[in-house]
Amino acid sequence: MIIVDNNIISTFTRVRQLELLFQLFPKDALGIPPAVYDEMMDAIRQDCAFLEAAAEMVQNERLQIATLTPAEIAAKQILPSSFGVGDAECVIICQTRNDTLLTNDRRVRNFCRAEGIAVYDLPQLLRALWENGILSKQRVRRLASEMEAAENMTIKNKESIFKKGVRRKPLTNGEV
Repeated sequence: MIIVDNNIISTFTRVRQLELLFQLFPKDALGIPPAVYDEMMDAIRQDCAFLEAAAEMVQNERLQIATLTPAEIAAKQILPSSFGVGDAECVIICQTRNDTLLTNDRRVRNFCRAEGIAVYDLPQLLRALWENGILSKQRVRRLASEMEAAENMTIKNKESIFKKGVRRKPLTNGEV
């Protein structure tokens, strides 16, 4: 399963492109832990209507809720206290089930890499969209700009997304 955290869901949903994650991982189920679902629903109640598309995917069971086991609930207590509840649930699920995490949280990404947990951040996902023929480079550039504007953020090292010779492991067909 591919576990998706709230910042990736928010970024892709805000620009109406959450579907791209399903195209990027066609043979994998996409899931979120209960805390990410709760955070998403709280945000919807606070007028973040753009997240309703993701909530609808949960209702249709396209985006699955990955419920934690009692052992996972206990194990998340050893994670860094700086992690939010949603981040902790994402990490512990991926760690215990050998799943892959999609996040754009630098602390979470660095922790996962240090612990050997498969993790992909926003620049890697954007690069994979054109490397796997889902979008053209030009369309990925526009998408990155749309995301930056919509989320009021800057994608660091954006040009590295498009550098030649920086070949990463493919993300499609379950080959993460």
